[in-house]
Amino acid sequence: MTSGNVRPNILPLTDADVRQLLADGIIRACGKPNAVGGGTLGPTRVGMAIGCDEKTVRRARDQESTLGLACAFNLLDVNPGALDALVAAKGYRLAPLTVGAAPDPIAASGAVIHKLGEARASDSPGGVRETEDELIGMELEVTRLEEATAALRSRIAIAKLRRNSV
Repeated sequence: MTSGNVRPNILPLTDADVRQLLADGIIRACGKPNAVGGGTLGPTRVGMAIGCDEKTVRRARDQESTLGLACAFNLLDVNPGALDALVAAKGYRLAPLTVGAAPDPIAASGAVIHKLGEARASDSPGGVRETEDELIGMELEVTRLEEATAALRSRIAIAKLRRNSV
C-alpha cells in the first residue's frame, strides 16, 4: 500500500555511495566538542560511543570501509543528524520519537478539517480553493495536527519495538 507521497526518483545505493554519504556524519561526530577536557571527540571517543574501535571509525571516515549497521545507527547518539544524507538518498528522513504531552489527534484533525471547510466554502475569499491568507491562517491548527500525528506515530513505533523485545 502506498501513501501517495511523491518522492524523488530513487536509484539503488552502492557500497561506495553509502561510504560517501556516511562519511560526512562521521566527520561531524568526530569534530563535535568534547565536554570533558576540551578539544573534539575524535575517532577514539566516537568509536567507544558507537561500539567499534578507532581504526574502524577512521576507515569509515576516510571512505575506505563501511560501518556496520549497529555502529552506524549508534552514531545517532553522538550526532542526531549523522544519517540524514544517507536516509535522504532513499527519499526518507529520520525524526526523533515524540514522548510526553501532545495534542489529541481527533481534536487536532477536527480543527484542521474545520479550517479547510471554511477556506473551501463557495462564499470564502478564494471560493473552493484556499487563498494564501487562508493557508497561513490555518498554520497553528496544522502544526498541532503534525504534533499529534508525530506523537501517535511514535507510540506505534514504540509498540512495535516492545513487541519485538528489543
